[in-house]
Amino acid sequence: MLRRCKVKVDETIGRFLKNGQSRKKGLNRAISDASWSELILKIEYLAAKQGKVVIKINPKYSSQECRNCGHTDKSNRDGEKFICIKCGYHEHADIGAAKTIRDRGLETVRGDSAKLAARQLNAQKVSPRSMSKRGEYGNLSNQDIKSAKS
Repeated sequence: MLRRCKVKVDETIGRFLKNGQSRKKGLNRAISDASWSELILKIEYLAAKQGKVVIKINPKYSSQECRNCGHTDKSNRDGEKFICIKCGYHEHADIGAAKTIRDRGLETVRGDSAKLAARQLNAQKVSPRSMSKRGEYGNLSNQDIKSAKS
């Protein structure tokens, strides 16, 4: 997130072109200057005041992990789209990542029962294209329908 933008050079003249680094510099400074530890302390303080528990969850690879089959791969995510290359599950990448983090928190609290419930809810979003042998939408065989229901 804090990386510099790649340099753009005009090949005919040899001069540098605008690459958006001056705009990104302000965003990088705002992210770096944010006192994340103070925010966490404030959240923990307010939670303790109300008798709540704060659980810290590692968000690593949450936007690349499939919520349906658990497969993690960099090529699963393409911008805002998430399409699992293994099972065909698809949804908005950021919303799926937020749900993955939520499920990790619930799994920490409850155990494995949260993951099973999430898989049943997400079974509807599996792409018919990935499951169909013909590769066409809406033309599922009886075997494909039975496997989608289970």
